[in-house]
Amino acid sequence: MTGNSKPAFYRIGIAVAVVAAFLTWWLTIVREDDAYTHAGIAFMLLPLIACVGAFAAGFKAAGMARAMVGVAVMQALLDVAILTAPSAASAPDGLSKTYLASAVFIALWLISAGFFRAAAVAEKSRVAAAG
Repeated sequence: MTGNSKPAFYRIGIAVAVVAAFLTWWLTIVREDDAYTHAGIAFMLLPLIACVGAFAAGFKAAGMARAMVGVAVMQALLDVAILTAPSAASAPDGLSKTYLASAVFIALWLISAGFFRAAAVAEKSRVAAAG
């Protein structure tokens, strides 16, 4: 690893977060289910919130890990709000699809957070070894 390069864990964390953001936007745009249309804007904001968290953390691995955990929590809260809405109960297969999508996206955000956490630990041990 050279001077400015980020650890592999950091790069993988970025890649997983980008995939989660892209899939969130793409699935929100192509979803045509009327029961969830009004929640689309909230899903569109999740990747933007991840970006704001990354900027607030200064793109440092430990802060990025906390930001991704925060996005996972917000994803879960949004999904709970949708699952408890009266329109969700009337949608055919709506609950099972939402449970599955919720689990996948929460897992993606948490996997990204795990890679950022591993990058933070690696960076901390590298600094301790150098000093």
